[in-house]
Amino acid sequence: MKYLGSKRLEFDELILRSTLESDLKVLWEILCNRDVSKYYLVGKFNLNWEDEKKWQYKKLEHANDNDVFIWSIILKGENKCIGQVCSQKISGKPDDIRDVGWFIDSNYQHKGYGSKAAKLMLDYMFNEVGILKIETCVEKNNVSSYKIMEKLGFKKTNIIRKVKYTFASEEVECLCYEISHDEYLNGFKN
Repeated sequence: MKYLGSKRLEFDELILRSTLESDLKVLWEILCNRDVSKYYLVGKFNLNWEDEKKWQYKKLEHANDNDVFIWSIILKGENKCIGQVCSQKISGKPDDIRDVGWFIDSNYQHKGYGSKAAKLMLDYMFNEVGILKIETCVEKNNVSSYKIMEKLGFKKTNIIRKVKYTFASEEVECLCYEISHDEYLNGFKN
């Protein structure tokens, strides 16, 4: 695995780039929308910007580290941040087995941006960074996310996890998906 960081990636109308200070409040505002954040998983999140910005600025300090793979999703035509995509470490697993996640502003959902951003990230993580596998899960009612995963060649495992999302009042059932380096490269040529 190569630690190359959040290299700038482009495809059609999207740019993926490391997060800038100007993105912080925009990304927070996107996550304040309950339709976006209901499937968001993070240790903590504040609905008050003054409380949240300390956490956001702390993340910004490491946005350009070579072992960080988190991108802001930028819509080229509007030069607007519309979401985020990431490939993060999994506790207890080798670093070349990763998790993935993404969120898109509700005004830009169902337009293919999530699929395109996820594909850009996966191409980079498998082809350039050289990870071996992605293991992830998705809340069973989060149809948009698991449709993206299935479109990109992820296979559903027989594992169901119970996860407490940040804004959920209790644990929910999540479907687990995975894809290996070879499966991705051999199964998704477009």
